[in-house]
Amino acid sequence: MPQVTYYTYFQHTEPPWDYDVPLIVRIAVRWLITAIGFIAAEWFVNDVWYDGNPWFVDGWPDLALASLSYVIMRAIFRPILIFLTCPLQLLTLGLFLFVVNALIVILTEVVCDWFGIGFAVDGFWPAFIGALVISLASFAMSRLLKRNPFGKPN
Repeated sequence: MPQVTYYTYFQHTEPPWDYDVPLIVRIAVRWLITAIGFIAAEWFVNDVWYDGNPWFVDGWPDLALASLSYVIMRAIFRPILIFLTCPLQLLTLGLFLFVVNALIVILTEVVCDWFGIGFAVDGFWPAFIGALVISLASFAMSRLLKRNPFGKPN
């Protein structure tokens, strides 16, 4: 007789360290991870990829506000953009997600301009590379924050 196993949505979408951690702590950790990703993106885009200053954050308060607005924009608009670009996602085998992430960075810059937050990105390609660095840094830090980072998932 085949064995039937039931899973919930939460068990397969949230990292294991999120199961018994309060929501406000999860949001704060995600915000901190994104802020570190912003620092890494600024360093990589400005010092490694470009010689100029196409990715600009004007200090710690603006870094905190820009990363917070990025987290909010990503939570609100990324699912909508993924749904709207579903045919492109299928055609490119998911690689269009990088473009969606770059659009979220550009949208974050627009929102930061509205509120006078010192965050600027000079065009699509710095936003693309910066979003890629933020994603990689976020993945690495989320992996390290798991309770069993290199072993079998809980």
